[in-house]
Amino acid sequence: MKGYDALSEPEGIISFDPGAFKDLRKSEEWKYDPIEKVEEFLKPFQPSLCASVRLDGREAEEGKAGKLLSPKDKVEAQAFSTLRRRFRIEIPEGDSRIEVENNGEKDSLMLSLEIRAGQESNVLLTFEGSGKGIYFLDVEAEEESKAYLTVLCRGEGEKFVYDSTRIASGARVKRNLLCMGGKFTRYSSRAFFSGPHAEAEMNGIYFIHGDGFAETRVRVAHAFPDCKSRVSYRGALLGGMARSAWVGESIIGKNGKGSDSYELNKNFVLTPGAKSFSEPQLEIKNGDILAAGHSSSVGYFDPNQIFYLRSRGIGEEEAKEMIVSGFFEELLSQMGSSEAKGEFEQFCKRIGGFNGSQA
Repeated sequence: MKGYDALSEPEGIISFDPGAFKDLRKSEEWKYDPIEKVEEFLKPFQPSLCASVRLDGREAEEGKAGKLLSPKDKVEAQAFSTLRRRFRIEIPEGDSRIEVENNGEKDSLMLSLEIRAGQESNVLLTFEGSGKGIYFLDVEAEEESKAYLTVLCRGEGEKFVYDSTRIASGARVKRNLLCMGGKFTRYSSRAFFSGPHAEAEMNGIYFIHGDGFAETRVRVAHAFPDCKSRVSYRGALLGGMARSAWVGESIIGKNGKGSDSYELNKNFVLTPGAKSFSEPQLEIKNGDILAAGHSSSVGYFDPNQIFYLRSRGIGEEEAKEMIVSGFFEELLSQMGSSEAKGEFEQFCKRIGGFNGSQA
């Protein structure tokens, strides 16, 4: 494991000691975040143990689970130092559902999901509730397995999710993230290949309204030959105080011969005053690759599109609904969970997101 662990780690300080990290206000990792939302997690705290974990409707049993990657920021290190509950779940063949809910005080826990060699699994994982939580998610896809993981973040609670995914030789992982509303959500994921001829597809949708904030960070590390990664995220902001940030990193190491990598981020600002930050990054240390690229954009309603639709007898509100719906449809159609897709569409209708007017 040490052969690819180093590549999967970000630049800068990595440590299990919270004291090793500098002030978040001076940290590149936290430059987009409202630090006042984070300060209470910078001091030692005892987890409340309020969060529940259910597997297919039944309480999940605690078990031994490891942590492969070292913390890369102070919040992660502080939470990990006080971690008291770990859940190790062997994902069965076929469909399964994992629910994490916290409506209480600050809590932290770790989930380790294992997909056996040659197995094909489709998992819906939900993080919900009005409480504050820091969650560690460790996913291991063994050789020749196929894992489809849909992660749904909902509820008004403040959530930090640290996600690491290991993809063995010949395995394929498709992870879909849906982030709906919430006061504060920070989802940080690291995916890396532990063998050749593997694939990773990391998709995500975030819709922020009111004065909410969401940041998503994705890092994919190619350290073995002939691996393929696709990263595609789309976000929308509704409300003058809504904020979002997306940071994507694709790292192709010296042993990443034949790598094929692309990352894409598109943002739709529906309300004047809302702000969206997009930062794609690409680092290539091997000249013998198949392809590598990235793209990002932040845009508003195109008046020409609205004019065209209205000229065909479609009202302005309906025209906006069609444009926003079309913006998300490409990723929504690929969701491994029809339930998650339907819930997202209902959420958009409830807040007026499809026509750019907040209910």
